[in-house]
Amino acid sequence: MKVYLAADHGGFNLKEALKAYLQTQGYEVLDEGAHQLEPTDDYPDFMYPAAQKVAADLDSRGIFFCRSGAGAAIVANKVKGVRAVVARSTEDATHAREHNDANVIALSSDSLMAEQARDIIATFLATSFSGEDRHLRRLKKIMKIEEGA
Repeated sequence: MKVYLAADHGGFNLKEALKAYLQTQGYEVLDEGAHQLEPTDDYPDFMYPAAQKVAADLDSRGIFFCRSGAGAAIVANKVKGVRAVVARSTEDATHAREHNDANVIALSSDSLMAEQARDIIATFLATSFSGEDRHLRRLKKIMKIEEGA
C-alpha cells in the first residue's frame, strides 16, 4: 500500500520520526514534504497536493502531521474523495476506518508522542472499512454532497 506523508514545520519532526517505521512495515512511503524544517512554511502547501494524490489512488492512505491535526484535516477535506479525520487515539483510528472509510488521518504533534502516533498509524493502516449498509448509505450521501447535490 502507498502511504503519502505530509507535514508542515509543526509536524515535521514527528513525520520524520515515523517515516522509517512505516518503511520497515512494508509500506511504500511517499514523503510529500516538508523536506526540511522551515518555521515559516504553511500547511496547505503540503497537505493539499498530498491529499490530491491520495484521492487519485484509491488504494492509498495519507498520514498528515501538524501541531493540532486540525489544519491538516481541514485542507485535506477540500479534496473530492478525501475523508480526513484528526485521530488522537487508536479508537479514533478504528472508528474512522470502520465507519467512515477515512483515507487520511491527521496527527497532532502537540498532543502525541512518537510511540502513540505509531500505534494510531498502525491501527489506521490495518483496519478495514466495515462495509455495513448503514455506513455505505452515509458514504453515498457524502459523495452526493461532494458532487454538489
